[in-house]
Amino acid sequence: MAGNVEAQIKPDGLSQRSLVDILYMIVYSIQGICQKLDDDDTTDDTYEAKVYTAIFNGSIEDGRGNSIQNRANDGAGTYVPDDRFFIIKPNGIGNKELLECLYQIFDMLETLTEQLDADDATDATHEALCYTAILVWIIENCKGDQIGNGTAYYLRSASVDQKELVDIICNILDSLETLTEQLDTEAAPAGTDYEELWFTDTILLRVGDSQGLYSGNDITVTP
Repeated sequence: MAGNVEAQIKPDGLSQRSLVDILYMIVYSIQGICQKLDDDDTTDDTYEAKVYTAIFNGSIEDGRGNSIQNRANDGAGTYVPDDRFFIIKPNGIGNKELLECLYQIFDMLETLTEQLDADDATDATHEALCYTAILVWIIENCKGDQIGNGTAYYLRSASVDQKELVDIICNILDSLETLTEQLDTEAAPAGTDYEELWFTDTILLRVGDSQGLYSGNDITVTP
């Protein structure tokens, strides 16, 4: 994680707009990593289909009018039921939408790291280093489904604690940074600018957690 610098998101200061902005950046980054893997990897070109298209089931619009949207589907016309589709905007985010979004982010990161481990073009430590070791919470979505490792905190609609929420977001960013750094140092895939493109140039806010750790990047966008 980054050094001690001013954070826009911290346990005692979290605006709804900043929360929505960072959720948008995270999902956009995951999709971008998958697209780049499909372009770079000579053995597997199904990352976006399996990680983003099949799992992300929502719409996020950030405070500058950028948006990302997908109806989760298997590519053959089978869609995830509408009761798991969420809509998040700068002026409207409830616990149900927040937890469903976090659940899907965890699901995408776990699926992505598992797929990387199974891909002969990369090493087999992505899930252990970038998911299991970092995302140590349980997230429960609107259907009662649970995901995560669960040694830190159990997050559900009746118990969305702001400190824990900020800690989770900070660690999601740590997971993305760790993953992109690992991809850059591997012999394959061929690309070596994952961190620059899909962390440094995409995560444009900084988050500080309750332990004094920081992740993200200096804000470089006009409020």
